[in-house]
Formats: sequence, C-alpha cells, structure tokens
Amino acid sequence: MLPIQFSLPKMNLINAKKRSLLMKLGCLTTLLVTTSYTSLFPNLSGLNRAIALTDDKVFVGYFQSWSETWASTPEELQLSKIAPYVNMVIVSFMKPDATYIQGSYDLSYTGLNFSADPKVVKDAIALLKQRNPNTKVLLAVGGASYTNFAQLNATAIANVVSDFGFDGVDIDYEPDDNAVCSYVGSQISCTTDTEFRSVVSQVREVLPRPYLVTVAAWSIGAYGEGQWTDSQPKGQKTGLLLNLLRSSEAAMIDQLHVMSYDAGTSYNPQEALAAYQNYFSGKVVMGVEVPPEAWGGHVYTIPTVENLAQEVVNKNAAGLMLWSLQKQPEGTVSNDNPNAEMIAKTSCQILSLGNCEQPLFSTDSSTSQSNLKTEITITSDWDTGFCSQLAVTNQGDTSVENWRFKFQMNQATLESTWNGTFTSSSSDSSQYTVIPDDWMQAIAPNQTRNVGFCANKTGSDYQPQNLVAEQL
Repeated sequence: MLPIQFSLPKMNLINAKKRSLLMKLGCLTTLLVTTSYTSLFPNLSGLNRAIALTDDKVFVGYFQSWSETWASTPEELQLSKIAPYVNMVIVSFMKPDATYIQGSYDLSYTGLNFSADPKVVKDAIALLKQRNPNTKVLLAVGGASYTNFAQLNATAIANVVSDFGFDGVDIDYEPDDNAVCSYVGSQISCTTDTEFRSVVSQVREVLPRPYLVTVAAWSIGAYGEGQWTDSQPKGQKTGLLLNLLRSSEAAMIDQLHVMSYDAGTSYNPQEALAAYQNYFSGKVVMGVEVPPEAWGGHVYTIPTVENLAQEVVNKNAAGLMLWSLQKQPEGTVSNDNPNAEMIAKTSCQILSLGNCEQPLFSTDSSTSQSNLKTEITITSDWDTGFCSQLAVTNQGDTSVENWRFKFQMNQATLESTWNGTFTSSSSDSSQYTVIPDDWMQAIAPNQTRNVGFCANKTGSDYQPQNLVAEQL
C-alpha cells in the first residue's frame, strides 16, 4: 500500500501554517488507511502473504547442466541466451554431499556436468542477468540421482552460490523408495520429516536472505489429510511435505515448485494447487513437463497447460515451472505433443510476462548490430598511461534502446571511467564489457554516444582493440 501523497501548489497564498496543516492531514489519512489494512490482517504474516500474492508472476525453467554445449565464451552458451520471460532459471543438479573449495572454480566433485570451463559458466550466468535484469538464477541441489542429504555439505553449496553468482538454492529433496509416509492418528508422519526440516534449516543458515531458498515439492506431497485425505493418486509419498510446511522451517522457504507431473492420469494439478496453498502461506508455483513424462502416461498438451496457467492466475498463485528448458518431446511436435518453447510462450502469454514472441533461446550468439558503427580514439597518451574514448553511432532507421560495448585491452589496467560501467571477464582479464549509464541507453538514428576511460600501461600492447557494440 503506497502512502497517500498530496501535491502542494507553489503559491505564495499558502503560508507555512497551511502547509503544516496539510502535511498533518496527509499523515493522518495514511495512518487511517494503514490501520484499516492492519485490521484486515491482524498479524504481520497475514499482511506479508497479502503483499506476496500480488507480486508479478514467475515462470521457472530448470536448466540441465549436462545438456549444455561446450563453448569457449559465455555468449555461446545456451545459459546466457534464455528469454527474459523465464524470469527464474534453476541450474541442475549439485550433489548435496558435494566437495568444493571456495575460489577454486573446480566443479569436478559437485555433480554439475557442464562441459565448458567453469569460469565461462560463471560469466554466462552474469551475462544472462545482465541481459535480463529481472531474472534470478538458482542452483538446484539434489534431484532423483543425488539423494545423500544425510551428508549435506551446506558450506560447499554456499561457496558455489557465492563463486558463480547464483541468487540462491532450490532444494530438490527426492528421497528414494525407503521413504515412507503413514498415519499417526489423523496426521501423516514420514520417515524423512526430521531430515527434510534439517536440510532446509542448514541451507537457510548459510544463505540468509536476500538469498532465495526454494523447495521442489512432490506432486502428492500436500495430500492425505482433511479434504485431501482421499485425493488421487495415493502412494508412499502422500503427504511428504505436510510436516515441513507446518513446522517453523516453513518460514525459511521463499517459494515452492510443485512437481505436478509424473503422477499418472488420475492426478489433478488444480486440486494439488489448492492443497499446497492451504498448507503454505508463501508462493506456490505449479510445474509442467515437456512430454513424455517419466511415469504414469499423462501428457501436458497446450490446452492443459493453458488450463493450469489460468488456474494459477485465478487462484493468485505465483506462476508456472517447466521441466525442462532443454528437454525435447518424442515424435512430431504439435499442440498435443508440445516442445519447451511452445509451453514457455503459452505460459508467458497467460501469465502476462511480456516479450512472449521471443524464442526460448536466442539463436544469435553475438547479437552484434551492423547498424552500430564504432570508433576508438586515444585522446591523450603519456609514458605510463593514456585516455581513450569509445564511440558508437546508430546508422539505422530505428532507435536502439539497449546496448553495450565489448573490447579487448591486453596490457593496461583501468584507472578511471565515465558514462558507463566497465567490467572485465573473470576467465580473461583482457576482455571488457561496458554497460552505458541509464541516460545513454537509447541511441536515436544518426546519434552518437561516447564512453571513456583512462588506464595505466603495463606493456607496449596497451591500446584498446576489437571494439564491438551489441544491441541486447
């Protein structure tokens, strides 16, 4: 709720006393409005829930590290090319019992299966967030293959998050068939309850807010009690999330990603959404899977995706989740056998995320624009240093709204800069990226923009070169 603001006319007729009276009236009105909302939500958690439910929708995409191609530059990795409507990307999977030394950038013992150099992966994450400032990138821990949460190495997880620039962790706690849920009186109790709560607590301890901690929730994990006692299908993991969601650790969770697939044809995701919203006061995201699903024979067609997306909107849930961004359907792609891009664009439209016409992955690895002409000028030069100007001119017929410079500088270090933010690549310190200041983001036809810097020489090959302007 925004405070009510009064615009005071700039007239000599309003003297100091009148201004003071109006200001007091504004404060009183704001207090009355706030009091009204407090009466509607008598505790803070209720008010927080009301605010959370009005947040913009999210579309979450799981990104398979093992499906990423090898590349020598971040621009070539698919991870850097994901469309902005996928505003939460979850990179999968890290072992819960992984070994990782902070600052080593050695992913060999983490479970992550990128073929590219880890520092290129780090730069791809940074580039994705630079291109899509509203996108969060999380690290998935666990999954069906990595289940040793009993030996959770929370410190290693936190170090990977820090080193690679992740925004948090998605806990994919998928216990094996030894996990059993059964009734104790009228309530469900699971053999994994204590461990599940401990995992959430340990992860949150090493990743305090504003880091995000989300949980991948079992399809039938909120079934088994109350009006959902007989919800189908029933299985040994019915109610797997219930004790976590009514524990104190539930407040440590920012968002649930319900794996509302691989549950057979009797499963009703709309019913599952209602159950999860009943037990969890935070954000609930419902999942869909590119066909075929691993078990049960159910298929998410475009009409069923539309129905679930509309239910998310109608019930004021947080959004949709996709497993996975790179998975390909078997057979001919159609509305009855959709690929990831079809599902993503459909979800984007119903959730009103914007830019839904963009491909799921950009096909242009460089995004360089032939209409953007660049020029390097050395404006001053002395024994130990120099200053340079980088210029770009829009030679096209339409305005460019978002762009950046990239250039190479081998034997010099930056001393001062202006009109932009300069960063060097973590994998190659001679490669620089420049994001222009906000007031320079737009370039009209025939307009020129300039950024500049001064640098200290460290050798004879000091002059900037290979200047490129890219439209984002």
